[in-house]
This record gives sequence, structure tokens and C-alpha cells, in this order.
Amino acid sequence: MFLEGELWRCRKRGCRRTVSIYDKAFFSGYKLKPNEILLLTYLWLAGDTRNQIMKKTGHSENTVTDYLNVFRDLVAGYVNDCDQMIGGDDIIVEIDESKFGKRKYNKGHRVEGVWVFGGVERTPERRMFACAVPDRLEKTLLDIIRRFVKPESRIFSDCWAAYNNAKKKLRLDHQTVNHSKHFKDPGSGMHTNTIEGNWNGIKMTISPRNRTADHIDDHLHEFIWRRQNSEDLWGAFIQCLVDSEFF
Repeated sequence: MFLEGELWRCRKRGCRRTVSIYDKAFFSGYKLKPNEILLLTYLWLAGDTRNQIMKKTGHSENTVTDYLNVFRDLVAGYVNDCDQMIGGDDIIVEIDESKFGKRKYNKGHRVEGVWVFGGVERTPERRMFACAVPDRLEKTLLDIIRRFVKPESRIFSDCWAAYNNAKKKLRLDHQTVNHSKHFKDPGSGMHTNTIEGNWNGIKMTISPRNRTADHIDDHLHEFIWRRQNSEDLWGAFIQCLVDSEFF
């Protein structure tokens, strides 16, 4: 085989078969050139909106949307494959649920959307988990805590009834703050401001139309992936390409 432009060509007489250098790679099967795809990637990682990317690249809305979905699926799958428990010996993990939704037709009081349950460490890394849940029942939430939070952790939460048996069933150090009275307990100083701030940050990155059970998990995983790799998003994305099934 020898390289001829973007093709590998067989040297054998009578064969001369050619294979693209992108065969079985991430870039195969896409209409845009690799350099155009990488430019879209760079702008997406830099935090440009879809409209900003359209203006800078000249690509159509459908094209940009399709590629951003591909990028999001790639990193979301990487987070799924690399699930890790958070917390640890005497590490505080704040947990909470939040409704991600929108008003139907911007009228009335009916709110459509999905409940999201998550937790975040009180550490410099602020490692976290977040996932859509079908309900806020005790079994649902405690099963997720068991999956994502290490047993040696300290759990801080509000007084939602589903958490009442967390200490007994999960053997976790569990403390609560009554939000109907105060956001920070005046005696112990206990609060859940960290996870509340995370919800605000996540909601700023997810448009109302994507706050549905079908789409929200990928956006949550993108947020987590960006936080995990905030020091080198580009390098982390390239590693996702290397580790992906496309290679």
C-alpha cells in the first residue's frame, strides 16, 4: 500500500484497490471535510451558540444542529461509559432535585418538562452526577444515591420526605436544612447552596425545547463532561474520538 493524496492504494499488479484514509474513522460518512468538522468542534467547545457557529462558518441551521448533536452524543456516551462514584471519606455531597421544564404556550400554570436528580461534592473539583428521573419517590432517589455516592460520604439535603431513610438504609451521615424556614441553618451553618447554584448553571446551557425526557440526559452529560475536562476540552474531545467506536 502507498499513500496517494487521501487514498491508500494497493501496489499489487491487477489490484490497485484504493481505501480512503478516513475509512472506519469518525470522519467517514460525513459530508463535511475533516477540517470543517474540527472547526465546528472547536467553536462548540469554545461555547459558541448554534447561531454564532452558523454565522462564522456559513453552514445551514440543519447542518450545524446535526453536527452539534453528534458531538454531544459522543461526549455523553463517554460519560456514560466512565461513570464514577463521587464523595468519599468525610466529603460533603449536596443532593437535590430540580424541575427542568417550560410553560405550555407560555400560558397558564401547567409546566411541562422533567425532574432531574443530582449531587455535587464540596471540593475544588466539584465532581457531580445528574440524571433525569421518572419520579421523586424514596426508592428511585435512594437507588441513585447508592449508585453514585460513596458510603463514606456526608449527605446534605433539604427535608424532602424521600430522603428520610437515607441514613438508615444507606448508612450515610445525612443532614438536612429546612428550606421553608431558611436556606442556611443558623445553628449548624448547613446549606445546599452549591447544588442550587449548579442547577442555575446547567439550566443556562439547556434550551427549554431540550428539557424533555428524550433529550435532557445528553445535555446533562455534556455539562458533566465539560466540568470534568475544563482544563483541556480540546484534548479530551480528541481522546473521545480515539476511544470511540468509529476507530
